[in-house]
Amino acid sequence: MVRKRLKRPLSLNRVLDGALKELGIEVQLKQHQVWGLWNEVVGPKICHYAQPSSIRGGRLFVAVEDSMWLHQLHFLRHKILLELNRRLGENVLNDIVLRVGEVSPPHPQPREKGPTPPPSQPLSPQDEETIEKILSPIKGQECREVLERVLHLHLCRNKSSQ
Repeated sequence: MVRKRLKRPLSLNRVLDGALKELGIEVQLKQHQVWGLWNEVVGPKICHYAQPSSIRGGRLFVAVEDSMWLHQLHFLRHKILLELNRRLGENVLNDIVLRVGEVSPPHPQPREKGPTPPPSQPLSPQDEETIEKILSPIKGQECREVLERVLHLHLCRNKSSQ
């Protein structure tokens, strides 16, 4: 099979999407995003009494603290299912099954991305110059800042391990 040469490189996002589809795990990956969305969808009060425990065959199994919460969530099940599927971008879940059981503590919400503070250890002028030389061909400011932090951390860790 001869591959056609591309005029432009494919984006990493496109390559990963194709690989996930080809491996047949795209839906499972989407389904497991539920753990990151659950607390936000059900709210801070409910998430302490009900947490997802597993997904099988498109069915989300949720552990609920007691029968009172199970009864209350039974009425909200459809609304929660619709909101989860909406946030996932497609209907990857087809049912929510509630069961009384041990409820894991809520997963912490991901913190908002902000600037990462620079490492506390100062670098020598030589190290700073080396970093600048490495970064000089990079035009994108955001990419440059991220790589600068990575290089700084790397050099600091190497110094502290010596």
